[in-house]
Amino acid sequence: MREKPSNPIMDRFTLDPDGLRSPSKRTQSWLRRTSYRGEEEFDQLLMHARGRGQNGDRESLHSAAEVSYLAAERSRKRDPELAAELFLDAVRYSWLFTVRTLPSEGVTGADQTRYRETTEIYNTSLEQLLRLTHRVKELNGKRVIRMPLSGRTLQFEVPFQTQWMSADQLGAFEFVSDFELTNLRKHHRRRGLGVPLMVKRKRNNAAPDLEKYYATDLSLPVTAVARFDTEDDIRIQLFDPRESDGIAVDNRLYMLESDLSAPLAWFLTDPEKGVLDTLGLFRPDKARRVEGLYMVTPYDPDRIPVLMVHGLWSSPITWMEMFNDLQADPELREKYQFWFYLYPTGEPLTTAAANLRERLREVRRRCDPYGRNRTLDQMVVVGHSMGGLMSYLLTVNSEDKLWNALSEIPVDKIEGGPEIQDEVRRVFFFESDRSVDRIITIASPFSGSGFANKFTQWLSGSIISLPDVTSQLSEQIFHQNNQSLWDRMFAPRTSLDSLSSNSAILSLVRHTSTPPDVIHHNVVGVCTGRKKGDWSDGVVKYTSASRSDVESEIVVEACHSAVHRHEETIREVARILREHLRQTGRHIIVRGDENSNIRPASEGRPATNVAP
Repeated sequence: MREKPSNPIMDRFTLDPDGLRSPSKRTQSWLRRTSYRGEEEFDQLLMHARGRGQNGDRESLHSAAEVSYLAAERSRKRDPELAAELFLDAVRYSWLFTVRTLPSEGVTGADQTRYRETTEIYNTSLEQLLRLTHRVKELNGKRVIRMPLSGRTLQFEVPFQTQWMSADQLGAFEFVSDFELTNLRKHHRRRGLGVPLMVKRKRNNAAPDLEKYYATDLSLPVTAVARFDTEDDIRIQLFDPRESDGIAVDNRLYMLESDLSAPLAWFLTDPEKGVLDTLGLFRPDKARRVEGLYMVTPYDPDRIPVLMVHGLWSSPITWMEMFNDLQADPELREKYQFWFYLYPTGEPLTTAAANLRERLREVRRRCDPYGRNRTLDQMVVVGHSMGGLMSYLLTVNSEDKLWNALSEIPVDKIEGGPEIQDEVRRVFFFESDRSVDRIITIASPFSGSGFANKFTQWLSGSIISLPDVTSQLSEQIFHQNNQSLWDRMFAPRTSLDSLSSNSAILSLVRHTSTPPDVIHHNVVGVCTGRKKGDWSDGVVKYTSASRSDVESEIVVEACHSAVHRHEETIREVARILREHLRQTGRHIIVRGDENSNIRPASEGRPATNVAP
């Protein structure tokens, strides 16, 4: 949090002999041009500017807005009620200047600079007004505020309510200008009209089926705009800048000021989110309570899901750099919705993949109980490391290969009762998920990782606490197959065991390919090794991460824990998502592929559009 809020207009003012801020050079020049001869008192300056404004002098509106702002700052401490009235006047004058000007796209050169200077007075004055009227930072989309001296009213409203953002779901908020972004590489923001806010979303008890997928205290971007259809009809409109690019006034569109990154960064500062990765690895028995699919954008039946699956010793937080960049692209934001899977990474790969399949079936039942939504059948799954293996396993049929590699005993002969037998069938017998249309695997150990050696397997088995059902399943399989004490010590019990090159699940991965109707893209990280045969990302060797049966593959110079956050990887994922829109017939903007570092691995596959 900043010691002082960011204020873009304070430096433009001059200082008088007493060290107090006075009108800018622009306003002083206007006063000279209009032959002002009065004192440098704010009330006289305002009377002069108002009189000229009545004669159609648009520049007088800027001067009136600037003087009103300065007068409000001077009176803020001794008379906050008067200051609020003056800030509101500054908002109104700058609004009138703005709407009597073409939208910023039609303004060039010096006029564009003057236009931006006035919109900054509008934005800053509105923010100061909101600070004075919201001592308790709780946003109410139906609130009415009566100004203390003039009696003017401010009517708050959400003009375009959605399931995600309605008047009843707006909670605690902060001003974006109070914070400095430090935990994301890129800051995606846009200039325009309005005050960017970060708002905690309240849960919608009317839609419990979907609420379970939304993270608690999820923060969303909101832009507040004050519009004056008449002098006394003042509406404070609250927009979601992900859905609305601008505000329409007299058939003209004025772009909204927005900040998409700050609310995401604010959400990530929750200290509890920082321990999910370690909890998921070492205490998967405890982490089961938070396992599941999470949505950070509203569920929309018309948007294609992009499911992101993290890797070992990680959590969905690892995807936020990529999500921050992808959501900033208007085309991708309009056509895709982003889902994240959180799971205990200490559990065996087979169990984690079974749980993911179950969650996808569950979300389909809740969102599309009759199976009629074709968009849900166009899902793109993006997986990093072990998450890439889980993404791949969504596309293949195990038949009885996986079980036969582990046991010679038929499932119905396994001792332990129906619960253990049902768990065997759930974990070791599976079919491809027909909703997955395309997968992107990143730094995935298809042939295992040297990180999963005998020592780490033994160590992980000693310190990772598995859920009871998982532990019982492993013990029953090992015991009934008469395995030796040595074999049991290094038998596949945890995720690290699954990543051993000789594990049964990786044997299945190596000896299968995605079905013809599922497109597979691959990203390999490299940060060590001089010769190609020695390349590695520090955890996974190139020879393990690379595949020859994929649609495309690129090599990114990055180590294992950074490759999915690398800008080149993010550009590649964006390229693939646009390609997916073209092949599904949903593409609206024709763009060239930004990335030429593509290695086609298969040939002949057929290639298949502002709310005011």
